[in-house]
Amino acid sequence: MDGVELKDVGANNVVDLSGAERCVNCEILVAGNNNKIVIGQGTTLINVRLQLLSHGNVVEIGPNCRITASVIMKLVDNNSLVIGAGTTIGACNFICGEGTAIAVGSDCMLAWGLEIRTTDSHAIVDVATGERINPAADIVIEDHVWIGAHATILKGAHIGRDSVVSIRSVVTDKFHESGLVIGGAPARKLRSGVYWRRPLLG
Repeated sequence: MDGVELKDVGANNVVDLSGAERCVNCEILVAGNNNKIVIGQGTTLINVRLQLLSHGNVVEIGPNCRITASVIMKLVDNNSLVIGAGTTIGACNFICGEGTAIAVGSDCMLAWGLEIRTTDSHAIVDVATGERINPAADIVIEDHVWIGAHATILKGAHIGRDSVVSIRSVVTDKFHESGLVIGGAPARKLRSGVYWRRPLLG
């Protein structure tokens, strides 16, 4: 497909871009085996960088999305990133590793300069026990969530539907309640009972 530089150096990989409406300056590197990338109908990809560096990973982007992002599936197999229909992403780094999943719901609006990662990429070890204390964990962003610019969503986070995450927040906790305003570093609940819309209302 025009607008995509694809390098597949593995085996039994599936890269299905047939649904994409437009791809601009995109790069895909698949360095492992048994990986799957599927792009939904009517989706636009701009400056997207996909790096699948291990085996058995899945990237699924739903229909009618507009995505600018970097996705890295790090060492250790069986990671997944699923993005629901109609979601828009201004610019985001997704880093997924250690067999974890990132789920982004439908009709989400993710702004610029975001980092969403399930792993710290390096171990932190308890001196007394020798045990690692920072294991990777899944991230869930439910439907219709707005994440403001330069926010960071870290391992184990859960953001409920219809919620808003303020600019430069660092989300490390689980917020299952819907319709929240979440903000701060670390993020906390600032307000409940809200709903957001894409148009600017006077």
